[in-house]
Amino acid sequence: MLQNFELSRPRDINAALEVMADGNAKPLAGGTDLLVRIKKGLLAPEKIVDLSAIEELGGIREDGENIVIGSLITHGEVMESDLANRYLPVLVQGCATVGSPQIRNMGTLGGNIVNASPAADAIPPLIVLGARVILQSLADKREMRLEEFINGPGKTQLRAGELLTGIVVQKMKAGERCLYRKLGQRKALAISIASVAVRMEFDPATGMCNSPRIAFGAVVPVIRRIKELESLFGQRKLDQQAIQEIADRAGEFCAPISDIRASAEYRGAMCSSLLYEVLYELTC
Repeated sequence: MLQNFELSRPRDINAALEVMADGNAKPLAGGTDLLVRIKKGLLAPEKIVDLSAIEELGGIREDGENIVIGSLITHGEVMESDLANRYLPVLVQGCATVGSPQIRNMGTLGGNIVNASPAADAIPPLIVLGARVILQSLADKREMRLEEFINGPGKTQLRAGELLTGIVVQKMKAGERCLYRKLGQRKALAISIASVAVRMEFDPATGMCNSPRIAFGAVVPVIRRIKELESLFGQRKLDQQAIQEIADRAGEFCAPISDIRASAEYRGAMCSSLLYEVLYELTC
């Protein structure tokens, strides 16, 4: 399949960026999306840059109060990471719902981000975690919030010649609670119909919630924090009535579409149901 393209396998980031610099190359990470698109004739790149030999693009490490994740880390590696499980559990939950074990062991976190699908399972958790992406070219290295990086379905702020080389996430604090919940047509191998990630500080003694962060997937064209919903928490006790009132408003801030998997009406209703379920579970 690749014999029609110029294929390179650089050993370090600079060598990869040199090939990417002419703008006619596509990076190959896990290949779970790129190779499918090439096979279907949706893409015909002149050059393919296989990044798999670049060790510095993998792994996960601590950097003070931050966790730095290499863009080539797979969903399976995130799930197995002690650092991710300790400091970024909502990301682990999202990665655990991605496809099959084979896909989780091949597909990369960086690829999931650059693909910019509204139904991506890793992006809502990363959004509520306040993730930032590291973007690198031969001429420059920059960092920006993930919420700013994604422009729309399949569209990002990635410039010609750039690679997404890492993701920076601040560690969750002790006592913070989080949960990612996804609805698909079946339990496994399903693209999300609707999903939600929630992160918040919750005091079970008072029932009060601070710093709530909410992001929906598959029901908005661009995954963002839903700050209008977050503002409804206010300085109120998060009891069952409050949870119901907040969840009932969820559909107002979503813009679902109808497709082969579900109707827009069903998706809208599921936004409220998923949010109620998650908030109830987080406050029990």
